[in-house]
Amino acid sequence: MTNVYNGVDFRLWPLFDFVDEYTLKQIILLHIFGSLGQSAIFVTKDDQVYAVGDNVGGSLGIGDIQSTKTPIRLDLLCGKCIVGFASGSTHTIAYSREGELYSWGDNSLGKLGNGTIISRDSPGRVMLPDDVKIVRVACSDRYTAAITSELKILHWGDIEWNCGAPQTLPIYLEFPDDVQIFDLCCGALHAAALTMDGQVYTWGCGDMGQLGLGKQSDVEIIPHLVQGRLMGLRILQIACTLTATLVLTSDGSVFAWGHNKGGILGLALDIETVPCPQQVQIKEAVRCIAAANMGCVMAAASDKCIYKWGVEDEMNFAWNVNLPNIVQVNNILNVFAKYPIPRCGRLLDFQEFDKNLQRENSLSSDIDYGRPRDIGAALFNNEEYSDLTLRLSDGVIYVHKLILRTFCEHFKPMLDGGWSENDKKEIDLTSYNPAAYRAFVKYIYTGKLDQSLDGLQLIALCDIAESYLEHDLKRMVISKFSSCLTVDNSAELYSAAYLQSCQKLKEICCNFVSLHLEEVILSEGFENLKGDICKTLIKRAVQIKRGL
Repeated sequence: MTNVYNGVDFRLWPLFDFVDEYTLKQIILLHIFGSLGQSAIFVTKDDQVYAVGDNVGGSLGIGDIQSTKTPIRLDLLCGKCIVGFASGSTHTIAYSREGELYSWGDNSLGKLGNGTIISRDSPGRVMLPDDVKIVRVACSDRYTAAITSELKILHWGDIEWNCGAPQTLPIYLEFPDDVQIFDLCCGALHAAALTMDGQVYTWGCGDMGQLGLGKQSDVEIIPHLVQGRLMGLRILQIACTLTATLVLTSDGSVFAWGHNKGGILGLALDIETVPCPQQVQIKEAVRCIAAANMGCVMAAASDKCIYKWGVEDEMNFAWNVNLPNIVQVNNILNVFAKYPIPRCGRLLDFQEFDKNLQRENSLSSDIDYGRPRDIGAALFNNEEYSDLTLRLSDGVIYVHKLILRTFCEHFKPMLDGGWSENDKKEIDLTSYNPAAYRAFVKYIYTGKLDQSLDGLQLIALCDIAESYLEHDLKRMVISKFSSCLTVDNSAELYSAAYLQSCQKLKEICCNFVSLHLEEVILSEGFENLKGDICKTLIKRAVQIKRGL
C-alpha cells in the first residue's frame, strides 16, 4: 500500500532533525502540534506510536514533562490501531478504530475527561458512557468534544467557556434541532460542527466574530446555525484556526469569518472583525480546505494548484497575505512548514490532502468489478418501452408510468387514477420551461441534476421542484445556482428568481451582488431591471455587505 505521507518534506519541521529517514518513511499517521509546530506524535506501519519534540504540559504522553529530540514510544497506544489525534495547547487526545478514547496532558478544567482535574503525563482512558464509540475528536484550548458513532456530540472540560466549574466527564451536547453531526473542529476558544445535511453550527466564544452569527458575542453555550451567505448552500468541509472559521461549499467556494486583522482571512476586506460568512478570493473551484486549530495559516487545493494565506505568527501580524497565493508544493501539509498541521487521517483516510496520490489511486485497479449499470439513464426518454408521452414546447419526452408513480409523488395520484388503454397517453406540459422540465424528469429517473442548465433554467427547475415537493432536487439546484452567477447576469437572474418567488435563490443573488456591487450596477443587465426589483436587490445587497 502506498504511504500517503511520502509527499511530506519532514525536514521543514526542525523537530524531525534527529529522526532517521527509515522511521520517517514508516509513518502512516502524523500529528504535528504546538503553536510553532514544535511537537509531534506519529504512528508507523507496524502500529507503533511515537512522540518527539517539546512536551508542554506533558502533551507528548511520554511519561514525564521533559522534551525529547529523539522519538519515544508510547507503549500503551501501540497495537491499538490509533486512527486520529487532536490537541489543544497543553493536552492531547487519541482515538482508535474500535472507538476508544485516550487522553493526556494538562487537566485543568477536566479537559481529559477522566473524572478528575489531575493532569497526566501518559495516556489514560477517557470515561465514555456505556457502549459509546467515538469516530472523531476536536480540542480547543480548555475544551474537548467528540462525535459518537450515533452522530451525536459528547463534550467535556470548560463547557461554559468561562473557566467556571469543570466538566470532568463527557456529557452530550444538545443541538436545537437534534441534528446528526458529520464533522467537528475547534479553534482556541470556539467550536464548529458540520451536519449530515451540509449545515454549520458554532458555539463558544465569539468576541472576534468567529461564530459567524452576524455579531460579536462573549459566549454562546448552545450551538447556533450559521446562516447569512451560507443560506441555501451545502457545506462539505469545515476548519478552524485560532480565532476564525473556514468552510467549503459543494460548488467549490470557500467562506471565512472571524479575526481578520491585516486582512488574513483572504476576503479583500479592510476590517479587523468579520462576524458573518464572506467569500475567500479564490477564482477557481476548490476541492479541499485545511487549517490548524492552534495556528493562523489557511490552505486550499483545487484540481490545478494549492493556495496559502493567513499569518505564520499569530502574535505578529506584520507578515500577512491579504489574498490566497499559489504555492509550489506537492502536498498540502508542506504549506504548514514549521507550524502545526491540520487534522490528519491514517493511511488512505488522508488521501484528500495528497494531490498526487489521488491521481495515482484513481488510475490503478487490478480487479474487474463488471460493467456499472445505470438503469435510470438507460430508460430515460427511451421510446421503445415507453407507455406515456410528456409534451413540451420543444418536443416530447418518452416516459414510463411505473417509474413516475414509483419515484415522484406528484404523478402517483394521477397515474393511480385508473388510466385505461383508451385514455389519452400524452400529458400537455408546454407551459413549462422545456429544459427545466426535461431536467426534472431526468432527475426522477436518475436522481441526478443535469449539470448543463444555465441560471434561468435552474430558477425554473427550482420552481418545479418546490411545487412538486421534491426537496432533495431543490437543494441540488440551490447548491448549483451560485456557480452560474456573473456580474453580467446576476441582476437578470435576481429578477427571474424574484418573479418566481424563489426566496433562497434571491438571497444567493444578493450575496453575489454584495461582493460586486459597483460592477453589477454598471452592467447592462442592471439597466434593464425594473424599479421595485432594483430597489429590493440593492437594499438587500447593502445589508449583507454591512453584515446585517
